[in-house]
Amino acid sequence: MKFHCEKNALFEALNIAGRAPSRSGMTPGVRLSLEESHLQVSGKDSDLLIEVSLRVMGAGDGMAILPAALTTNIVKSLPEGSVEFSADDNSAEFVGGRSKFIIQTLLDLEPPFVKSPVGDMVTVNQESFKEGLHQIIRAAAKDDARDVMYTGVLFSAIEGGLRMVATDGMRLAIRDIIGMNVLGAEGEVIVPARALGELEKILSYQQSPSDQLSVEIGAKEAVFKIGDISLTTRLIEEKYRDYRQILQASYPRRLIVEKKALMESVRRLRIMAKENREVTHLRMDLDDGSVKLSVRSPQVGQATEDIDGTFIGEPFSIAFDPDLLLDGAEGVVSDMIALEFTEMNKAACISNVDDNSYTYLLMPIRF
Repeated sequence: MKFHCEKNALFEALNIAGRAPSRSGMTPGVRLSLEESHLQVSGKDSDLLIEVSLRVMGAGDGMAILPAALTTNIVKSLPEGSVEFSADDNSAEFVGGRSKFIIQTLLDLEPPFVKSPVGDMVTVNQESFKEGLHQIIRAAAKDDARDVMYTGVLFSAIEGGLRMVATDGMRLAIRDIIGMNVLGAEGEVIVPARALGELEKILSYQQSPSDQLSVEIGAKEAVFKIGDISLTTRLIEEKYRDYRQILQASYPRRLIVEKKALMESVRRLRIMAKENREVTHLRMDLDDGSVKLSVRSPQVGQATEDIDGTFIGEPFSIAFDPDLLLDGAEGVVSDMIALEFTEMNKAACISNVDDNSYTYLLMPIRF
């Protein structure tokens, strides 16, 4: 197996595919497969497969499995220009400029990632989908200690479009994208949040406006394709709990505040909260024409800040985890942000001021 290609193209392929293998267990590997002038770089774990294709100047078909992180760092370190690669059953060689690296190949001990049949390919609006991912993924759980369902994002068909839902038990994020139909009329699947997080990064890498995002969703897997990159993930085969029971048609208290001002204030005040593990909340005191934010820690000190806002309703106090509050506010796309409340022990709603395409429900903290 032997080929040469531009360093930057090879590095990008390795960097993207190398994110798929799990970091636990044996050394994560990437597979390089050459057929004439077509090179496919792929990385996988049990639930995720990322494949990147690129054109190279090849001289001898073949396959090699290499340590993912080491290979990516080697190619990144090489001088700009062309990279020559060759491999046999035991080792692989990289040559760039006057630099030469020889590394041992890995044995092909991992079971293959067998793809199941998927549905029809649908081309979607890349910017809307990427924005939706950015808003929703943060609300999914980082591990399955509570329930594997919480580590996924629900894709649900709604009238005229797609709804994405994620929750970790403390917050619930919902994004509706009208005109995006990737499921059947009543379809519903759970896509692992980790895979969608990698997809969001891939979409951020893409620079060519001609690359379209296509989605295929089957009974067991979902496939996302953009340009020369394909991401395949197994679906979470569980029933998503009914989140609709905590949604409310209206709220008796409503605060309208500038998004930038709120986020800057919360970022400043959370410095004090992080100094004391026993104080993890930021308090909001709301009155007509008054919005006061505060953090108080008997062992450290206190911080308060008043911001401008319009509050409608009876005077009210409530407290939140500042990091989770920031996550919800960051998902808002309008300059002004709406926060709605019922009681101090019930979830508050964060949304855009001018539409309800994005909803973020956040449970308060006792104070």
